[in-house]
Amino acid sequence: MDLGGSRALVTGAALRVGRAIARELARAGADLLLHHRSSADAARELAGEIRGLGRDVVLLRGDLSDPDDLRRVAEAGREADLLVNSAAVFPRTPLPEVTVEDWDRVLSVNLRAPFFLARTIGLAMKERGGGAVVNIADWAAYRPYTGYLPYCVSKAGLLAMTAGLARALAPEVRVNAVAPGPVLLPPDMPEAERRAVIGTTPLRREGSPEDVARAVRFLAADASFSTGAVLTVDGGRLIA
Repeated sequence: MDLGGSRALVTGAALRVGRAIARELARAGADLLLHHRSSADAARELAGEIRGLGRDVVLLRGDLSDPDDLRRVAEAGREADLLVNSAAVFPRTPLPEVTVEDWDRVLSVNLRAPFFLARTIGLAMKERGGGAVVNIADWAAYRPYTGYLPYCVSKAGLLAMTAGLARALAPEVRVNAVAPGPVLLPPDMPEAERRAVIGTTPLRREGSPEDVARAVRFLAADASFSTGAVLTVDGGRLIA
């Protein structure tokens, strides 16, 4: 896919990894639909930055756990050539403390919303004859984090969803995933645990949002013979 002149919808685009993805796609020539939930100031700041690159920007606010907001964002993205499902919640949920509300909130944002966005927008892409979807998963789909089980389940489901949608939307639409490893570790992670994570990562460092953004750009623009694939961006942690 030639990103120059394309239109990309990035969910969770105001902060962290989503922000880096939006910047990377804008630099590659894409116009942006920037979704955010509550980070309005950060989203407006990013929109100004992207307009400074000569790209068009539309801001979309919505709580993806709310079915009405989800439908509205999906409808607004029907004309997108690229969908990046980056929005996620990552609450610490020790097993004895997990509630039904915790479970529903995590799964609704991290798995239900990407599915219905990809279905609505992916079918519109298929009808037009082309497009791409990139889902942001996590290496913890393979090796779950202690204390974050609903999150890890949601990301494992996202990998299954990626494979299923890749088959359902082929050959017109490619659907792939990026599985980051230790990128922007949780701010509440104890320092000793942080050092242990980095120490057991073969590349011995924490990844950056830009590492993930470049992987998204590759899958969107250059991986023309890849669908249903998962690109790990984890410093080798999955093989450690």
